[in-house]
This record gives sequence, structure tokens and C-alpha cells, in this order.
Amino acid sequence: MDIIRQTGSVPYERTVVALGNFDGMHTAHMTIIRKCIEYAKEHGCKSGVLLFSEHTRKLLSEKGVKIITPEKKKLEILRSAGIDFVYIRDFDNDFMHLSPEEFVKQLTSSLHTVAVCVGYDYRFGFKAQGDAKLLEELGKKYGFEAVVTDEIDSDGAAIKSTLIRRLISEGNVEKAGELLGRYVSVEGAVAHGLENGRKMGIPTANIEYDSDSAIPKNGVYAGYTYVDGIKYKSVINVGNNPTFGADKITIESHILDFNQDIYDKVITAEFVKRLRGDIKFSGIDELIKQINADIEQAGKDLI
Repeated sequence: MDIIRQTGSVPYERTVVALGNFDGMHTAHMTIIRKCIEYAKEHGCKSGVLLFSEHTRKLLSEKGVKIITPEKKKLEILRSAGIDFVYIRDFDNDFMHLSPEEFVKQLTSSLHTVAVCVGYDYRFGFKAQGDAKLLEELGKKYGFEAVVTDEIDSDGAAIKSTLIRRLISEGNVEKAGELLGRYVSVEGAVAHGLENGRKMGIPTANIEYDSDSAIPKNGVYAGYTYVDGIKYKSVINVGNNPTFGADKITIESHILDFNQDIYDKVITAEFVKRLRGDIKFSGIDELIKQINADIEQAGKDLI
């Protein structure tokens, strides 16, 4: 898979490109991307995805947006899916102010599109003035086909990144994972923390995650931790460590049957199931007893 970062035109004569923020890279997004790959194979073209280096809502909204899938993970998913190339460009001020038609002109000239694949709710151009219907009309004018994917539902609700963010924030990582088509995950380097777990004989890896990441609600989760590409069963705590009076939200993974020094290594924690919420214990002995119960439960819940 080729990765092209805003370097003018792509080196291909004919392409089919999937368009969207693709923050979640969830099951509905992957349906659009699979259609892109299939169309490209049928018509002898290169399949591609246009990504922005920043989520558009992060720049347009004062509150920003929590990121479900960082760029590195997106590229891994797209490579596995079989996309030929990813074109990454900045969502800068000039691009932000392009009219829908100017956006299409730039798209066709730089990406040489014979078709674009989008979702039913796709918006483009200045202040999101363009929609899927307008894209189809502009396609006829500029010589490309717009392939629009209908709404994809789960339990009567459209699968959207906003829904998945809400589920993650509520701690419902099981449903969020179902809609993503993979487990909710957070990546980061292992940093030195308060080392309370180590003092109790239950060491944890303190993950220094990106502050823009969508992280699960405070609580204790059964999950997996990947160290050097190896998967380990884990109990993962998200919270403020109320028993110790800490104020920063931390993500700490106790990796089962593991005793290596992994400080500064980049690891990934996957959240499979929420075991319980945050509890302020009356003392260390009560806390240790509960953590051991969590470890035992996680061992039963995980494959």
C-alpha cells in the first residue's frame, strides 16, 4: 500500500477513492471501503482512500472531538483490507473554504478519479454544503461515478462514529467493539506512575495515551495487552485511583503472567468487557482482595 502525503497528483491514471472522515473505521466505513476495492478491481483501477491529517470536526468545533482510531491504526486496517494507496492531506484553511464544486475539481485533478465511494450522509465543501446527491450530479459533470452506500443499522440505530464514542464514554466496550468490528483500544508508551500496584505486588503498565483519544468510562475491564506484538490477558483500570486520591485519569494494565520491564515501550491495550466501576476502598487489604477477584474473573472471561 502506497502512502502519499499531499504531493500533488497521484502517479496513477485511474483511481476509485473512498471519501469520509473514517474516524471510527467501523463496520459501516469498512463496507464503503470494500465497495471501493471491488469497484477498482472490476474496472482495472487503483483503489484509494482520502484521509485528513486532522479530524475535520477537531478543527471546526471549539470542543474538538475524541479520536477513536489514530492515523497509525487506520493505515494498518487499510493495508489489511487491501487498499492500494492512501492520500493524506491537511485540512487547512484554504481547503476548508473550498466550495463543493471546487472540492470536486481538486479531487479529480489530483486523484484522477473515475469513481468515488461515500456513505449516504457524506458532506463536503465549505460549511458541509455538499451532500451525496450533489456529488452524484457533479460526478456526471466531471466524469466520475458516485457510489453511495445506504445507512447500515445495528439494533435500529445507524452505525456512526458518534454512537461509538458515546458507547465508549459509557463503558459499553462490548457493543462499541461489535460496531467497530474489533476491540476498543488505546496505544501509548509505558510511563512511570505512582507504582502503587507494584508496592502491592500487582504491577501495572501505566499507558501514556494521547489526550485526544476516546477512552472508556472509569472502571475495571478485562482485556488484552500487546507487547512487542504478543497478546497477553490483562485487567485494565481506567480511573483516578480513588483509594489513593489521585486526580489524573490513568490507564493501567495488569498483564497476567508477565514480569518483564517494559518502561518506555509502546504497547496497546484492548478493552473486551467492563468488570466493574471505580470503587473507593476503606484500605489496601480490601483493594488487593478486589483486584485479585478482578484478575480471576478476567481469566474466565478472556479466551
